[in-house]
Amino acid sequence: MPRAIAKASDIDSCGLTLSELQELWLGAHPTTGSHFRSREELVAAWEAGRAVTMRLWGSHGRRPMGWWEFEAGDLEHPGYFHERSYLYERNVLSQQERTELEAEWRRAFDAVKGEGASERREHYEHHDIPAELITAWSAERKAARRRRGRQRAAPPEEAVVTK
Repeated sequence: MPRAIAKASDIDSCGLTLSELQELWLGAHPTTGSHFRSREELVAAWEAGRAVTMRLWGSHGRRPMGWWEFEAGDLEHPGYFHERSYLYERNVLSQQERTELEAEWRRAFDAVKGEGASERREHYEHHDIPAELITAWSAERKAARRRRGRQRAAPPEEAVVTK
C-alpha cells in the first residue's frame, strides 16, 4: 500500500498545521484533547483541509476521522479493524477501492484453502473479508470441487462400449 506523504504545498494551501491535519485524520488526541478551541473552528478546519486530508488518508477503504464526523451521515465508525468491510458493505467506496480490496481479500481467502474451518474463520476475520464475499467465493470453490469430482468419476470416452 502506498504511503501518504504530505507536501509543504498541501499544508500551505489549506492553512492548517500538521497537528491540525493529523487531528482531522485521527481525531482529537485522547489525553491532550483538540487543537481547535470550538466546534466552529473544527468545522472550518475540515472545510479548509478536506481535500488534503482525503487525498492523504481517504483511500484503500479507509476514511479519516474528519470524514466520519462530517460526511458519514448515519454511518458509525466501526473501528479500525472493521472499517474497510463496513464501508464496502454499505457501498461507500469508489469502484477503484472496491476492486483493490476485492483483489486483496481474494488473495487472503485463497491463502487458507485446505485449512480447517476455525483457521479459515480466524484468517477471514483478521483480514476483515466481508461475509458476502466469503459466501460467494466459498460457493465458487464448492462448485469447482463438484465439477472436478464429476470429471474424475466419468469413464473415458474410448472405454465406453455400446451394444
